[in-house]
Amino acid sequence: MVEQERMDKFYQFMRVIMERINAHFENQKEYIHCKEGCSFCCEKGEYPCSELEFEFLKIGFMTLDRETQQKIVDETIRLKEEKAKFTGKMFMHKCPFLIDHKCSVYPYRMIICRTFGLSYYDKDEYTQKNTLKVPFCIEQGLNYSEVYDQENKTFSTELFKKTGYKQEPLTYNLGVEFLVKEFGQKIMKLDFGEFKRLLDWL
Repeated sequence: MVEQERMDKFYQFMRVIMERINAHFENQKEYIHCKEGCSFCCEKGEYPCSELEFEFLKIGFMTLDRETQQKIVDETIRLKEEKAKFTGKMFMHKCPFLIDHKCSVYPYRMIICRTFGLSYYDKDEYTQKNTLKVPFCIEQGLNYSEVYDQENKTFSTELFKKTGYKQEPLTYNLGVEFLVKEFGQKIMKLDFGEFKRLLDWL
């Protein structure tokens, strides 16, 4: 597929999944406490990213002014130096595109950034069974914290009744693997290329 045709198809893919994601956020708005300046989801992670998503990010990067671009470059260099000294298993770090608690490339952000905040189900890598996944900001008393039973790792009907909310908490099939492999690759025949951690692309 010619590169421009591939990117055009990616734009189409993003429009379709964003309609679905936005509808889910609207349905679950009582449980969503995301607001401008809240950046828990961007402060500590590995940020899995496909080659195609990274190409999209680069387009966003090129729209930025030179000062902002330099901040991102400087932060990337710092993180790579820090990672080179890291001896643990998972190098968790702030996203280099996060500046002053805001995403500098928000319209061009990755799929995982777009779905974060919603509950979803995904296959457990060990059992291969669908399991409930909740945003980690739940531990800060944010998304879904009013109805999540920490001990049993599930939503509580009893807690839901106490909230007085009209809409019950729902779980969607919004794992990146599903969106990319089942919808993007199988249905739209879109080639996402290799998957890496964001820092490994930079």
